[in-house]
Amino acid sequence: MAALSFFAPLLTNSPSHILTFNQMGIAVVLAVSYNLLLGKAGLLSLGHAAYFGFGGFFAVHVINYFSNGDSWIVAPLIPLFGGLMGLLGAFVLGSFTTRRGGLVFAMLSFAVAELVIASSTVFGRFYGGSVDRTQLPPFLGFDFQSDTAVFYIVWTWVLIVIGLAAWFNASPVGRISEAAGQNSDRIESLGYSQRKLKHFTFCVSGFLAGIAGGLFALTYEFVTVEIISLQQSWLILQMVFIGGTGVFWGPPLGALLLTAIFSGLNGTTDNLHLYAGILFITIVLFAPSGLSGLATDIFKRLRRDKDEKLASAYIFSALSLLAIAVGLIGILEMISTLKNSNAPSVSTNLFGIMIDPRTIWPWMIFGLLIIAGGVSFTKFKAKLSS
Repeated sequence: MAALSFFAPLLTNSPSHILTFNQMGIAVVLAVSYNLLLGKAGLLSLGHAAYFGFGGFFAVHVINYFSNGDSWIVAPLIPLFGGLMGLLGAFVLGSFTTRRGGLVFAMLSFAVAELVIASSTVFGRFYGGSVDRTQLPPFLGFDFQSDTAVFYIVWTWVLIVIGLAAWFNASPVGRISEAAGQNSDRIESLGYSQRKLKHFTFCVSGFLAGIAGGLFALTYEFVTVEIISLQQSWLILQMVFIGGTGVFWGPPLGALLLTAIFSGLNGTTDNLHLYAGILFITIVLFAPSGLSGLATDIFKRLRRDKDEKLASAYIFSALSLLAIAVGLIGILEMISTLKNSNAPSVSTNLFGIMIDPRTIWPWMIFGLLIIAGGVSFTKFKAKLSS
């Protein structure tokens, strides 16, 4: 999947599309880094964006320092420096936060994130800035002025990070770290230090998050304190949970999906974060293993039972959920339109159709979609559970 993405620039000449592909690559690296922490060590971090920020901040200073000079530091190496800074931050902060697990670790990670954000008022000069990536020494004749050139840097690093994560998962250390996340007492009884294992995994995760920060600095040519915000950490958490931690490709899938949603709908609705929150709650409640885990379970059951009626039930369940989503989006968008407009007559474009929310028919149609979809989903869900 990541290798096929290299052909994406051949499909479009739009700068906005290329920038979206770059955003997707950065999101994939972030999701992979966080999945090592949550999926392997069982550590629920509420401040993972801090290590993303450390990488971005340091990358800015490296670019500025080596600009307009004869040096071997070229643009494709910048994410590596970001990764090293993320590693350093994870080593220092993880030395005490990983001493405890569960809720205590989550609260510690949240507190550390708050401290890092608050320290921006003291160390503001370190926390980002603007750069000009074209001032770095050229690499193979490229000065990386265009986003298309940066695209190949981003997705090359995506391949590297996915390869590193896969190697770590298959390595003895990765397997023992996963065991420590599942049952730390048993690991201790076998003679391993679960704290050291979790700290090591935390450092690897911080390194990969720092690489994402370096890619961010190269892509946007500026980094601000907002990239370490709690909202950014929440977005990373959403990507991983929606994609699913049980399958290796789950978090990258969640990263691609959420980035596509935010990029595609940005500017078209004021309720974007509301929809993302509803999607997250729905996934956690009804598919706790994420979309990848849900898809895996469905395919396994279809292959085992080989029942055409079962396949039809899944299809109609999906259509029922789609009807509920269309109805809910329609009602929320009409409420938003009425709230933001004082005109006697106002229309809004919903699903390619001009709709006047001051009339009763759109409300009835969208309401019926929600009711019919809910009844239908309940019916087919009962068949799937039997």
